[in-house]
Amino acid sequence: MTTVGFESVEVGVFDASGENITETFDWRDENGGTVNMTITGLEPTISRVSASNKTVWQSKRGTGQVTNTFEAFNPPKDDLDIVLGRDVDLNNSAWVGEDTQAPFVAMIAKSSDVDGNPVYFALTKGLMGYNEIALTTKMQGEEQTPSNTALTGSWQDATIDGKSRVFGVHKGTEGYDAFRQLVFPGLPTEPVA
Repeated sequence: MTTVGFESVEVGVFDASGENITETFDWRDENGGTVNMTITGLEPTISRVSASNKTVWQSKRGTGQVTNTFEAFNPPKDDLDIVLGRDVDLNNSAWVGEDTQAPFVAMIAKSSDVDGNPVYFALTKGLMGYNEIALTTKMQGEEQTPSNTALTGSWQDATIDGKSRVFGVHKGTEGYDAFRQLVFPGLPTEPVA
């Protein structure tokens, strides 16, 4: 499916049991504005059996290891602290170490098709990380361009309508509320425009 633009992403944070979403964050514009996202691993590894010097059976079922890379402009620090499982102390300093654990999250990314209809891409349950921070010097006399925040995600199946699902796509506004409710279980229906 051809897409045009990348308007926003909504990230939902699961409770400690990993069953229900307790809160969501809407990243767009100057507060986590979406730059790009790549989702990989949607195609499964093919299983083959060869006999008599030829392939006699093959299967291609499910998905591979679904991961994503995602760049956002200036996502709110408080949101990142929660999504990444950072420990925040009384001085508002965020820490990561041996005893910190990122919570499970789900996300819905919003784009459009070539006709301007909204297209929503969902990743149902996974862990997000912030693998690398790059600091660069400001050259004298040059305007410094802010760098984006690059996040990664590793995704697993979630049970949706009794079936194992890791990725979903929904086109158009009709039926979107139900789609969102499936991706963000337990959250009151309150879709982001």
